[in-house]
Amino acid sequence: MRVLLATDGSKDARAAAEYLKDFPLPGSATIRIVTLVTLPPSALDVPPVAAFNESLLAEGRRVVEEARTLLGPRAAVEERVVQGSPKEEIVRAAEEWPADLVVVGGRGLGGVRGFLLGSVSQTVARHVHCPVLVVKGRARPLASVLIATDGSDGANEAIRFLLSLPLVRNTKVRLLSAVESTPYPASAPKMIRAQLKGMIAQLERERRAEVEKVLDRAARELKARVTRLTRSMPTGHPAREIVAAAASFDADLVVVGARGLGGMKRLLLGSVSERVLHHARCPVLIVKGTSRT
Repeated sequence: MRVLLATDGSKDARAAAEYLKDFPLPGSATIRIVTLVTLPPSALDVPPVAAFNESLLAEGRRVVEEARTLLGPRAAVEERVVQGSPKEEIVRAAEEWPADLVVVGGRGLGGVRGFLLGSVSQTVARHVHCPVLVVKGRARPLASVLIATDGSDGANEAIRFLLSLPLVRNTKVRLLSAVESTPYPASAPKMIRAQLKGMIAQLERERRAEVEKVLDRAARELKARVTRLTRSMPTGHPAREIVAAAASFDADLVVVGARGLGGMKRLLLGSVSERVLHHARCPVLIVKGTSRT
């Protein structure tokens, strides 16, 4: 497995390196640390400009060395200082290597206080074609995982990717699949209201039965690998229920597919996964495509 860790030395980037240190990766995994340096354009070839550019590159080298230290004694770690725009070059680096997983902090040095997600991590999550792990909050060992599923191909890929990792067997895993409620039309004529309520109730029963099947299939895959598995089937908007469950479950990681059943094929990131990415306060793993491991 090839893991690309993008860092800028910010608090969240350091947390991402610390989180990755204890993250269950295959023993053969290679981690490539990349930091981006944007050199100001100048037509002047004079010592002050050269010295300034060299100071920026030296700071980039310091940042990758710090991340290397935070990762601990891993054998297969590479370091790169790349020149250019972070939004463009991280995506390019992930595609050209190619990476099986990209890891970024939720907010970098340019992040706005109060926002849980920065523009660089959002761009990477939207445009990289492999799974993306966005780290927010303090780093801690992976003891509890919330997996959101709707039975879609994207959700199934997310489960398969998680199962490709060497998870500790007693990791707490919660499977969640939300049942979206059908709104009752307040303008419905009185003469059909009772019938309409009955139809809505029947529709929701059918949806819950389908969700039960989705959870059953996912649970069968996971039970061979983990011993502490629970299931949840809340009623409400999927993104809202996932974020709420992540908080109540005290999840160390939320795993979602990039696109659910309502996702458009041309989009790499669906509305549910993007909302979860924005609002969850713990690390989020968004799975797109499959790993080459």
